[in-house]
Amino acid sequence: MSTSDKTFSKRNFLSRINARWPWLKLVAVIIIGIMSILDLLDITISRTGDPLSTIRIAPMSKHVRATTRDLNGKKLVALTFDDGPSPETTPRLLDILQEKDVPATFFMLGVMARNNPDIVKRASKEGHEIASHTMYHQNLIKISASAVQSDIEESRAVFNNILGKTPSFTRPPYGNINDSVRKFVKTPMILWSVDTLDWKSRDPNSIIAVTLDEVHDGAIILMHDIYSTSVDAVPGLIDTLRFNGYEFVSLPELVKIRQVNPLPGYAYYNFKP
Repeated sequence: MSTSDKTFSKRNFLSRINARWPWLKLVAVIIIGIMSILDLLDITISRTGDPLSTIRIAPMSKHVRATTRDLNGKKLVALTFDDGPSPETTPRLLDILQEKDVPATFFMLGVMARNNPDIVKRASKEGHEIASHTMYHQNLIKISASAVQSDIEESRAVFNNILGKTPSFTRPPYGNINDSVRKFVKTPMILWSVDTLDWKSRDPNSIIAVTLDEVHDGAIILMHDIYSTSVDAVPGLIDTLRFNGYEFVSLPELVKIRQVNPLPGYAYYNFKP
């Protein structure tokens, strides 16, 4: 049989099939479509196989209002940032926190807040807690009582001018406290139980490793939003802690959930169950 005869015979066969069972063509199209979809899903799964990429994140409103989510029995951590706000790094950090739907507490310096009021307002508007890290980051135990009082009152006035209220929490620089500090701070003093040493390592991987080594339920994590490397570490730190079962809360949330009534002049390092 010639080549032309074979071609004619093949076409004639397909014509007879199409005439007798026209639905076969539709079935074939459906099968091919299903195979294509399965192939596409296989590619997608292979690209997102990292377990961190499968983490489900709730909307921001659910992270800044404890009443909208059930945190009973959950492992909780509070992410805190000192020494800002910085116009170079804090806005990028706020973008990350918004994308990741994580509330944080910012212990801002009065002098930095005064120079960057729009950043302070943005952080507050986006649901983050604004707290005081004093006015000028002085070592309060090495200055006079009157100097401590002046520093604290000046920082309180700055935040009141920007936000219309004074901070509910204070973090003394270096965590140093004496009787003068207790007397004039007039708010609970929040220190930390996880020191990431981000100021020292300036390395995102080290920051995450230190945190994982020290983190616990009720931990207060210390970082600094004035270092670009600290901001670089935040996305991975959030994903890693979430993968390990932790929920992020602001300090007011943590205090409320743990049913603690923090007192002015007293220092708190964590809020364990």
